[in-house]
Amino acid sequence: MTTDTKNVLRDSLCAALHHKTIDKITIKDVVSECNLTRQTFYNNFADIYDLVEYSASQVADKVLKTADYENWQAGFYQVMVLIQKNQRLTKNVYLSVYRDVMHKYIYEVIYNYIIEIVESQAKGMHVDQSHKNFIAHFYSLAFISIIFEWVRNDMKEDPKDIVDQISVLVQGDFQKALRKYAQ
Repeated sequence: MTTDTKNVLRDSLCAALHHKTIDKITIKDVVSECNLTRQTFYNNFADIYDLVEYSASQVADKVLKTADYENWQAGFYQVMVLIQKNQRLTKNVYLSVYRDVMHKYIYEVIYNYIIEIVESQAKGMHVDQSHKNFIAHFYSLAFISIIFEWVRNDMKEDPKDIVDQISVLVQGDFQKALRKYAQ
């Protein structure tokens, strides 16, 4: 279960996603692309969706690792640029019958990112955890909806314009909401 093997399988999946939707890709497609065995695949992943989740988490961790409230725009912009650079791959996953799996995973990634920002903004305030969770939930759903609409519309709009518009709306809102919820 080496990271190198997992990354070879990830790269093979990405290559296959440029030609097929996720629901059409088989384990045979993935291992044939990289000349590994089915057993090697199963030694590392339970199924294709486990590999998809691993692949997405690697990308998300890399892009969002250094983002915080002061520079969240840069992290969000990088995510959108990455999606746009892999437009065909993204559309193949988006158009598959497993779009809900994609939505769930993106939600988890964005939520985990936003809850960290909310927690850091709440330092020194007495805010119930349920309120902090709700703030992160609300913004996660908003960001995902914007991303999915953008993908549905073939990613024509410049990611920078989208991030700039979101920035105007979000500026100071975490602090404002946290102050209202503070006890």
